[in-house]
Amino acid sequence: KAPKTLFPEECLLELSKSVLTDPKVLVLVTGAIERHADIFHPEFLFKILKSKNGDPNVMGSLLLKTKDRRFLKVIQYCHELKYKSAKPSKILSLAANLGQASMDSDFAEFGLKISEMNKVDEKKITKRGLWAQNNLFVHNRILFGCNWRADIISAVELGEKTPTQVKKRLKCSYETAHRVFNDYRLIQEIEGSVA
Repeated sequence: KAPKTLFPEECLLELSKSVLTDPKVLVLVTGAIERHADIFHPEFLFKILKSKNGDPNVMGSLLLKTKDRRFLKVIQYCHELKYKSAKPSKILSLAANLGQASMDSDFAEFGLKISEMNKVDEKKITKRGLWAQNNLFVHNRILFGCNWRADIISAVELGEKTPTQVKKRLKCSYETAHRVFNDYRLIQEIEGSVA
């Protein structure tokens, strides 16, 4: 799928399945979520974690790194799953095993033995503007705030034609999807009649 059609949470969940095999990807993903934590929608993240495959231990560890209280419910849920993660690449724990670094406490909380990582160079993390330009969900979250309204508008702009389709795509309540969908259509009608 094109980047414009994927939620940041869906991308993160997909990456959670493979970051334990690649140190470079893990460092970049960690840096990106720490830098852009406010773009991630905790309620949506909680819902897709319940319904899609991913590694909840990696997700919980990454969310702990943000130090963002909005994710506490998701982190707690990740703990409750008692998921058995694949063993991390030996390279990820090599520095700690050699005594050159300590184990990362956030990953250790989820039973993952990974050496403490250095902060990623800011130049390697995608800039907010570029991310917003290439992803409609990020664009609308920056514009309207990280909430259901922003995500519903994005879903409608990406072609969802009814509140039921929006509800299925976002896993939000029908009432919320219906209300925002109708508000959006009303504004479109008003703007169409003024033009």
